[in-house]
Amino acid sequence: MNLHLHFILLNSEFNIGLANDLYNGEESEDNIKHLWEDEMQVSETVKDFKIKNNAIYKLAGYYPDNSEFSFDIWDMTIVECNTESGNQMQFAVSKKLLKNTEKVVEEKTGDTHLYFYLRDSTPLENPMTGVYIVRTDFPKELKLINSKT
Repeated sequence: MNLHLHFILLNSEFNIGLANDLYNGEESEDNIKHLWEDEMQVSETVKDFKIKNNAIYKLAGYYPDNSEFSFDIWDMTIVECNTESGNQMQFAVSKKLLKNTEKVVEEKTGDTHLYFYLRDSTPLENPMTGVYIVRTDFPKELKLINSKT
């Protein structure tokens, strides 16, 4: 199956009443519904996936000096994908960021779309594609590195 993930930052100032009254429920130039959207498709055919709520995400990588780091990020929603080639991929969002989620399966193709609607009132960090962490939960050690580069 093809799995598509959509991460959408909602505009808390969007006025549905104005949209309904003047624009047939649609957004307008001065009344934007979504501030941005990151859309991606898992690069391999997905055999299966599961969604874990209230999970711990392991943010791992390398410092500029090539030493490894690993931090546990709590209260995350994680999508774990197992591909037909045997690879496992993870995508993660802080639970505090989520306003709503939605799953849509296209009848004709069987493609699955997962939508994650994010609150704009909570600052976030996006350290890599498909990972969105509340700024207050992001490791301070990594913030210091980013501010130096």
